[in-house]
Amino acid sequence: LFPVLLLLCSSSLLAAPANAEDDIYFQCSSDANYTLGGAFQANLDAVLSSLPSAAAASWCFAKNATGAAAPDMAYGIAQCGRDVSTPVCSNCVEKMAQKLRDGCLGRKNAIIFSETCMVRHSNASFFGEPDGGHLLKYYTAVLNATQPELFATRLDALMSGLKTKAAYGSPLMFAPNVTDVAPLVKIYSVAQCTRDLGKDDCYKCLDRAAAYIPSYWDMKQGGQSILWSYFVRFEASLFYDASGAEAAMSTALAPVPAPGAVSPNNNHNSSTGSNRTVRTALLVSIPVGVTLLVLLFVAVYICKKNRKLHKHVQIASKSHVDEEMGSSDSLQYDLNTLRIATGNFSDQNKLGQGGFGPVYKGKLPNGQNIAVKRLSTTSHQGQAEMKNEVVLVAKFQHKNLVRLCDTPVSRKALNIPHIHSHTLCMKFVCLK
Repeated sequence: LFPVLLLLCSSSLLAAPANAEDDIYFQCSSDANYTLGGAFQANLDAVLSSLPSAAAASWCFAKNATGAAAPDMAYGIAQCGRDVSTPVCSNCVEKMAQKLRDGCLGRKNAIIFSETCMVRHSNASFFGEPDGGHLLKYYTAVLNATQPELFATRLDALMSGLKTKAAYGSPLMFAPNVTDVAPLVKIYSVAQCTRDLGKDDCYKCLDRAAAYIPSYWDMKQGGQSILWSYFVRFEASLFYDASGAEAAMSTALAPVPAPGAVSPNNNHNSSTGSNRTVRTALLVSIPVGVTLLVLLFVAVYICKKNRKLHKHVQIASKSHVDEEMGSSDSLQYDLNTLRIATGNFSDQNKLGQGGFGPVYKGKLPNGQNIAVKRLSTTSHQGQAEMKNEVVLVAKFQHKNLVRLCDTPVSRKALNIPHIHSHTLCMKFVCLK
């Protein structure tokens, strides 16, 4: 055996009478019979036994099929009103299923209907198939309408809107409707299809149910057409839960419960747990988000600051360098002066070797200590780079930076103040 279980929310909002068993309608079809004690009866018992708990799980429309293969497959549905409690729903389906077993024993196709619940079974799948050929019950109210012609006109308009509203205006294929007949007289109506039907099929079914009204109405203030897959009802007094009916119009379908799902009585606990989870997630995520945002701002600030500190100094073009060199008055010494100052570039005065060539220390006639860079003929760096360094150093006029004393460009030497060992704070990169 294999079970197939699907739960869909139903919305039969008729008010149950004090004794739900007072108004019971059932019908047994004689077109197919089963053998008592056979495989079909076993499958049917399994299906009917599963419906009470399935329907009570969320006051839903439940459908189930059990069996290995035709002709022993058994199909069943059950539907409870949304205005009844879970225990009442389960109890009603259980009682109606038992009455259906007893009242239609040996019949494969049967249905039972009360104002609280309905149960139906068959040996063939009827899920999604509208059955408009079986008029289960039609009744009319006792009292006559006081204005029959006006009542009939308003009732026809009411039913026309009701069909569209139930089939296309509600996810639960249920709709209430009301209209005025006189200043103090109203007509209330309800229409509903079983949840396994499509919208178009639902509309066609309700249209057929409404068509029975003129034939059976007999100038009464109320009536009801009950068929196997749908029903319509109208009364001159409110007979359903108005607030619940309006809520059903805007209710979205609930997710299909998994096997072993909690009943609606535990929905409050589930909601409470979900709310706690959401609050916990917010308490954790908000501080984390703020922290990440602060870190992002700090990172952007540091990047901008570093970008300013490491701003690239563009090397000037040759013509620009020559102009800068020419405008640096009093920054040139003749070569002989530098030869005398450095002892003719003596190795004893050599401070080191740079990219352009050797660097010598020296002393000018005025007593100033200097360092002289001399461009080597074997240097791989060019004269333009050395000129750039000359211009760059010439612009560094600060007490904490080396400054340019002179530059005999024609002889390829760079003269800067000589700062004694361990006192130069800036590392100067030698040019050619």
